Amino acid sequence: MQRIENSGGLAARIAQSLRALWLVGILLASGMVYAPPAEAARCTSDSSGNWSCTHQQLDQSYHGNNGFGSCTGFAATRHVRWQVPEGTPPAGGWDVVFYYNGTVSTLTSLVDPFSAGPLDAFGFVYLPQIFHELLDDPRNTGRRYAVIAAEAPNHLGTEYWDTNSVAPYSASSDYCFLPALFNAVSAGTYGPAYQYNMNRRFAFGISSGGYNSSRMAATFNGNNNFKALGIVSASYATCSGAACVVPSPLPASHPPTKFWHGTLDTIVPIYTMHLYYDQLVSQGIPTEKVEHNLGHQFTADDLGSTGVRAFFDRH
Repeated sequence: MQRIENSGGLAARIAQSLRALWLVGILLASGMVYAPPAEAARCTSDSSGNWSCTHQQLDQSYHGNNGFGSCTGFAATRHVRWQVPEGTPPAGGWDVVFYYNGTVSTLTSLVDPFSAGPLDAFGFVYLPQIFHELLDDPRNTGRRYAVIAAEAPNHLGTEYWDTNSVAPYSASSDYCFLPALFNAVSAGTYGPAYQYNMNRRFAFGISSGGYNSSRMAATFNGNNNFKALGIVSASYATCSGAACVVPSPLPASHPPTKFWHGTLDTIVPIYTMHLYYDQLVSQGIPTEKVEHNLGHQFTADDLGSTGVRAFFDRH
């Protein structure tokens, strides 16, 4: 008898649930109940598996360096591309990832990091996939990131960051441009300021952009806003290729840092990364590294559980 009663109770509950679903359907159709919009992905892949991400672009204005550490020089602009995740930002805004590209010719498709393009030089085919992981959260971790990718200064048709090419750094163009960019994000130039949590910044980059990611620790983290760095095929901010001296000690505010580097890298020898990594270890600053048997490039190691997104998630 008890089993029969339970069966009858279950049937009644099912019928009640169906009536409730029918009523909700009527209310939705009438507009009396709010249904949150479906969230589409920012990034998609084509039939060949090449990823690209929608994005926005504007010219960021700033005043150049007068050569003496004062940003009162000529008026200038640089292209900045950015995208925010779909949907409503969390309280405090999306965490913000700044991506810094490596050295590129302004004539190549590699200038646009949101699209892999037809060229797979330096493993750039993986870059939009990294952006996809940051923007779309395909593994449903519950966290997503805004992505901002600024262009490096143009040096006679070639773009690379000033971090290791201008000394003192305080006389460089980037010394003026990067604070202008950060301030513009906070001021709402890149969409409503509430979208961005500029107290939780992250940075990663490859080659020249990897050195520039380190520059965030060397120069721009006085308020501990940068929570983690990712450095691909590069080393400390002032190193360049085989020439590398890592200061001791590093700044106390240096954020956790992860390296991805190839043992066959002839542009930035892997021992220069080891110098930086070892110094971080000696100071007790959280650090990780992935060494692969390829050269100066992004690899599949930059994705998934070993990748940029996963490292940032831990911080």
